[in-house]
Amino acid sequence: MLSDNDINLLAFTQTLELTTRDLYLTVVGLKTLSEDEGALLAQFHSHHVAYEQSLNGLLSKNAATARNETVFADFATRLSTSSTPWATLQEIENTLVATHAKTIESIESAKVAALIASIITVEARQAAILATLTTSDLSAALDNNAIVLVAS
Repeated sequence: MLSDNDINLLAFTQTLELTTRDLYLTVVGLKTLSEDEGALLAQFHSHHVAYEQSLNGLLSKNAATARNETVFADFATRLSTSSTPWATLQEIENTLVATHAKTIESIESAKVAALIASIITVEARQAAILATLTTSDLSAALDNNAIVLVAS
């Protein structure tokens, strides 16, 4: 059984995964993307769908049902005003990595912490892949200076 603290943190994490899932949907079909780029973004989208579903399974009746509209609006605006989505998508992934890593510090259940850690691993790789589409500087690609989002 999950503690109230873990439920709150997991539900917040789930809202961020729902948000990111929806943000990827806004760019997957862009006409400016090559077929390979579209396939890459579709794969990243499917990862966020899987994470949201895993969190939903843990939370059961306490699952979040909506994305974080504030975060969505902020990133959707930036995606809509950019000629390429790479840097904004990298920032989204880095924000999730930083936020999830901070969340693990407060999680009580080892099982829950392990799930979030497994999500972080893939999201960090996705951020690095996205970064290589904008820079050849490996240090810049791997640096994560994202702001941590806090559960309310």
